[in-house]
Amino acid sequence: DPHNQVYINGTTAFRAPVSTEAYVPDYDPNAGQISAVGNLKPEYTISEEIGYRHFGFWNFSIAAFNLNMTNHNISSSGYIPGSTLVVALPINAGGQTSRGIQGEFGLRPWHHFSPYLSGQYLHSTMDNDFAVSGQVLPTRGKIAVGSPKFTGAVGLQYDQGHFFGNFNLRYTGGQYTTFMNDEHIPGYVTSDLTLGYRLSSIGPAKHPQIQVNFTNLGGNHYLAMAGSTTANARDTLSRSGVVVPGSSPIYLIGAPFGVYATVSSGF
Repeated sequence: DPHNQVYINGTTAFRAPVSTEAYVPDYDPNAGQISAVGNLKPEYTISEEIGYRHFGFWNFSIAAFNLNMTNHNISSSGYIPGSTLVVALPINAGGQTSRGIQGEFGLRPWHHFSPYLSGQYLHSTMDNDFAVSGQVLPTRGKIAVGSPKFTGAVGLQYDQGHFFGNFNLRYTGGQYTTFMNDEHIPGYVTSDLTLGYRLSSIGPAKHPQIQVNFTNLGGNHYLAMAGSTTANARDTLSRSGVVVPGSSPIYLIGAPFGVYATVSSGF
């Protein structure tokens, strides 16, 4: 009806390998030599979703989803041995299953204020063991890399025509960075604030405005994501009982506190 909607859908997606290493020889930091063209297959996904939406003064949605992926292509990187140089290192992580539930809630402007909430629970696992250096590691059933179990956001927006602003607080849960789940990024919280003033039109300038953005208000020091993904960070026994040496991932540091001012106008 005009205010409520129940839906169910199914989708498929196809993605060819995006890394050049899938098409031309390149340096392999693990082998320490020029490698042959990588055996990267196209990534393919099938997903299903069922959910409910409400539209009106308050807006609400909730959905449960299931996604099955084959030949998960991960864009990773690695150091050239004995140096600080980093080169691309694409990985075919095989099959992956992701299931979860997500929801969001928001109000239309009420006395110029609009609050917003959202959250997601995700359970994402690897469907197969992973081969490295000729050995097979027991990764089947491990949590997929880069898939935080919980994420959430709280927002508040204000706009009375001239004065405007918004505040956003986001939480991202811990994420594994190795297929063996022996190293991870801790969860972190970040917040941003925007304050501004919008003038009336001045000649050809339509509603010029000045805006100040504050990012990472708390000045949190955190690891934002993995710049590379490895099979195992610690020495691990393969399925055949051979010790596979560990290799730590590369990490990307989150942006520090920052202040940015902008002046803009339409014409």
